Amino acid sequence: MWLGLFALTKAYFLFVNLGKGALFLPNFIQVWRVGTLLDLSMVGYLSVVPILGILLGKIIPRLTQKVLLIYGWFTWLFLVLVMASDAYFFYYWGQKTNLGFTQFLGKENAGLFSLEAQTLIVSFIFILCHIYWFSRKGSGLFKLPEKGNSWTALVLLICSFVMIRGGFSNVPINISSAYFSNNNLLNNAAVNPAWSFLATELERDKHAPLKFFDQNDEAEKILNQQNSSTNDYTSLLQTCDSNTNIVLIVLESFSAKVVGEVGGEKYASTPYLDKISKQGVSFSNAYASSFRSDKGLLAITTGFPSGARQTLTNFPAELSSKPNIFNLFDSRYWSSFYYGGNLDFANIKVLFSDANELKSLGDFSSNKKNVWGVHDEDVFQTFADDFISRKMPQFSMLFSLSSHEPFDVPNYHKKEDPYLNSIAYTDSCLGLLINQIKESDKWSNTLIIITADHGVIRPDNAPIYSETNFKIPLIFTGGVVSQDSVIHEIVSQSDLPSTLASYLNKPTVFSQQSVLQPSNYAFYSYHNGIVSVKPDCIQYYDLNHKKYLTDSCTLPFEKAYFQLANDDFFNN
Repeated sequence: MWLGLFALTKAYFLFVNLGKGALFLPNFIQVWRVGTLLDLSMVGYLSVVPILGILLGKIIPRLTQKVLLIYGWFTWLFLVLVMASDAYFFYYWGQKTNLGFTQFLGKENAGLFSLEAQTLIVSFIFILCHIYWFSRKGSGLFKLPEKGNSWTALVLLICSFVMIRGGFSNVPINISSAYFSNNNLLNNAAVNPAWSFLATELERDKHAPLKFFDQNDEAEKILNQQNSSTNDYTSLLQTCDSNTNIVLIVLESFSAKVVGEVGGEKYASTPYLDKISKQGVSFSNAYASSFRSDKGLLAITTGFPSGARQTLTNFPAELSSKPNIFNLFDSRYWSSFYYGGNLDFANIKVLFSDANELKSLGDFSSNKKNVWGVHDEDVFQTFADDFISRKMPQFSMLFSLSSHEPFDVPNYHKKEDPYLNSIAYTDSCLGLLINQIKESDKWSNTLIIITADHGVIRPDNAPIYSETNFKIPLIFTGGVVSQDSVIHEIVSQSDLPSTLASYLNKPTVFSQQSVLQPSNYAFYSYHNGIVSVKPDCIQYYDLNHKKYLTDSCTLPFEKAYFQLANDDFFNN
């Protein structure tokens, strides 16, 4: 019953939005197939109460039967209302259904009257037909079975939880599992609207913009008092031309602590990265935006910071309307993203959906795997082979995996500490990759940017908020680097989108400054706090205690920056 409703809803969604380029039958089959996992997850949620009803029906059958019938009507009406409005939410606003419809209930219902009559008529017929069907057929499916077996109910309950999670993978299912196309309409058609609605609304309070100032003007006045660096390092790179390749390599958990050229020799585990940094432009004071991969990748691809407990990749509708580094490249470029793991992890797939090609866990032939996916040596080799063999200009992004817990790298034993050993392993893979590109005809016209998704508290277990946990490597290398240099001003990974845009002569796409024209300021967040980093001042604001952990030493730049960035993400 549920799966039938969800399939019909996908057809309804495509029917309403046909004017936006969807060919019905072939796209419906794709949409239905890709969206089935989310549909099954929703079925798992919906089935828990009826299955528990089988168990309770042994004790209080009459009351249980009444509760189940009420539950059936409630869930059916909820789903039908959400699904009837979902197609038109996308039709009008390009996003999935959420409680934004309450704006139509304002003064004199002006919003409702602004809708096309066809919208109201089709939605009303959709709802009415489904209510009629349920009253005649569907409600009977919520009757207790005459021979309900407790053991069978327990097995079904276990099956429901497996469906809820999306299988047995270590990564639970999320919205991005239904993203399969460069056409955002098809992705939204595949996403189960009830799953999306609940995920969005249950997370809304947790992720809503934080307000530190009554008016954004106050925050803007504070940010305007920042003193940026006046240095301009753009001449360190040759001018980008129509054939310039750009490679962006993001290294999992590569804290500056383990990079000898940045953090010193105490934990140094990256001889190849150290060598690379001396043959290009390196940054001695680069900071990650936060403490997790999804947050770091968000900052690197869109420029937006995820603050504290926020997970902005849970809002694909908002993200789809924001500029992304993959949108910077026109049809002359081939864009790609490579990762040995599961792209459904923390919804990160939505960040790369505009790439021409995505390669992840199932696309690599390798027996060298851990619980997260394929190890770096095979992924890096595939990346190198593809990049070198492709003839057209490229923007290619590579995200490493092996230096993530559990640090069980294959046949590599150079360091006693498992974390440092995994860093050394990935560093060796990086060295081979850079050498392959250097020996190819691609090197002379390629810019390679190497950085990390985030730092870690390892190996010295510094306090979670400490700036040493968030400092990361950032290196520009490749044949387009005209002069080896070290830049000491403070920069952030969230400045990288602006850097790429400026290099491509599109400086107004993102609001941040290029790292080659450094702002000398960085913002980062930890689980319960936000931090501003300036040359003479680092201050940590704790969101739980609503106070600074140490004496404040400058204006509340971190509050102003965070409020404006959040407001921009959610409201613009």
